[in-house]
Amino acid sequence: MDIDILLSTYNGEQYLRNQIESIINQTYKNWRLLIRDDGSQDKTIEILEYYLRKHKDKIVLIEDGQKHLGASKSFFRLLGYSDAKYIMFCDQDDVWLPYKIEKTYNKMKELEKKHNDKPLLVYSDLKVVDKDLNLIAPSFWKYQHIDPKRNKLNHLLVQNVITGCTMMINDKLKDMLITMPDDEIMHDWWLGLVGASFGELDFIKEPLVLYRQHGKNDTGAQKYGLMVYLNLILRGDLSKFFSSNKRLIKQAKNFYKIYYNLLDKSQKDIVYNFMSLCEKNPSNRLITMIKCRYFKYGFLRNIGFIISCLLMPKEDL
Repeated sequence: MDIDILLSTYNGEQYLRNQIESIINQTYKNWRLLIRDDGSQDKTIEILEYYLRKHKDKIVLIEDGQKHLGASKSFFRLLGYSDAKYIMFCDQDDVWLPYKIEKTYNKMKELEKKHNDKPLLVYSDLKVVDKDLNLIAPSFWKYQHIDPKRNKLNHLLVQNVITGCTMMINDKLKDMLITMPDDEIMHDWWLGLVGASFGELDFIKEPLVLYRQHGKNDTGAQKYGLMVYLNLILRGDLSKFFSSNKRLIKQAKNFYKIYYNLLDKSQKDIVYNFMSLCEKNPSNRLITMIKCRYFKYGFLRNIGFIISCLLMPKEDL
């Protein structure tokens, strides 16, 4: 098979059939679906067994004896079973539009012509829908104020623009995954950092997934308006910002430690300057942020980020 699709399930009985059917009905057919269940206690396994019997030549259930690793670790575990040239990632509660694989594969092949020997990653926009697939927003990127072009290393250290269920990577990027730290934020973010450092990233402007929001998503599309940001800032309640910053810095430290011997000097400087940002005094923090362009996309999001970086105490790291 050209493409392995990785699906991690956990108590997904409510929407799982929709997702699997949307994969089966893709216009591009040369794929294999690798599924790992993360310890479901509902009817997820029964649903999977039904599709395994019906499509035994296309669907494989990985049983490794491990229980409830969490989504990111489960996906990384699945990566170890893939031997395809291209790999996609699939959530259990979305719906793939019929041409998703075909269009993503074509974009990957275009990128490959320009950068044949490099690790590659392709991602796309999504449509945001409710639990019954009614449209909430035609573009996840616009809904979340995300600029998909901000995919360089300095950008990705502070804000992820890649949604895992839209990704396709090649085997060269998979081979760059030395290890997975215990406290990385999400697998798509980590893969983005690796791809931005050692390969090439590109995106498809068109939404290719119905991104279902149902209140139980591990991650999701959260709409933050003006008043949310202003209330937090005006009340001086920066704890959420501080907590987010700590996770960003911890992820950068992990990345620096794991990939230190492979990063070039400029990349080492970018990562080191960010992970040590809050060890400086506030004025030097601001200078470093401006110099290295450690900014998020969107005025309000940036205001909160900048203020919290300037005020964050060293002891909170």
